[in-house]
Amino acid sequence: MSIISPAFKDRIAAIHGHTGQKWLESLTDLQEKLARRWSLSDIRPITNLSYNYLVFATRSDQKQVVLKIGVPHQELESEILALQAFDGKGSVRLLEADPTLGALLLERILPGDNLLSIPDDQKSTRIAAGVMKKIWTPASPQIGFPTTADWCRGFQRYLEKYSDHGPLPVDLVLRASKLANQLLETSQDLLLLHGDLHHMNILLGENGRWIAIDPKGIVGEAAFEVGALLLNPVPALIDWPNLMDVQKKRLLILEESLSMDWKRLAAWSFARAVLSAVWSLEDGEDWQYGIKIAGVLNLLIKNIPPGSF
Repeated sequence: MSIISPAFKDRIAAIHGHTGQKWLESLTDLQEKLARRWSLSDIRPITNLSYNYLVFATRSDQKQVVLKIGVPHQELESEILALQAFDGKGSVRLLEADPTLGALLLERILPGDNLLSIPDDQKSTRIAAGVMKKIWTPASPQIGFPTTADWCRGFQRYLEKYSDHGPLPVDLVLRASKLANQLLETSQDLLLLHGDLHHMNILLGENGRWIAIDPKGIVGEAAFEVGALLLNPVPALIDWPNLMDVQKKRLLILEESLSMDWKRLAAWSFARAVLSAVWSLEDGEDWQYGIKIAGVLNLLIKNIPPGSF
């Protein structure tokens, strides 16, 4: 485990505290245990880690796989349940899982280039829309996935803590909170969504198929899904020339591809961008990126009557 970077260790400790420290200490034994259980060999660690430990491996049937191990928590369990529900329809296939150990065995997507490999943003937007339509599935009421309403409670947390004296622009927070409530009240046809479907989470597989990875698993209306795409690619997007035109073209493509009103897509994307800033602040990270993207989206919707959403 010497390949694990200090930055990864610090991130795990910051997020999970003592539990994260104990998990890091047990990771070598945990990997060996799972390798024996799932008959894995030729294990090749991945060095560019974010919030979970990943290795490439080969199963006894010679299938190329990815072993993903994280600190056991609700978000990881929701990912397992979402992958089971998507059942490989537009998403990576889950081969094995043990939520008590925070472990997933996934098919390896090859060649595995992500959506950023497509230089034409309009083409990549259409590809993303196609993946969305493949993975969305009716949400089972028996499974307790988080909901868009749960996520939007971040606005209330922020306002209760800071009122109008916080670091985020209060006008944007209040507008996003009000819009989110309005959108939630008028949401229909709730589905199980990916929740974080951006360019890095869409990979090229065999026969030119584009496949989603790393779902959060969240229940809400389909229009909520596009918010992550309009926030990305991070951090490069904010420096793209004519960003408002880029976002408007994206929204019109999504409107056509998904048969949804671009104004509602834009309203959810604006709220999602502000929510991203709230989460970044809560995590002690840079919140300004989300606010900058929100500012662009706000200009797109500022003159639209509220009833139009």
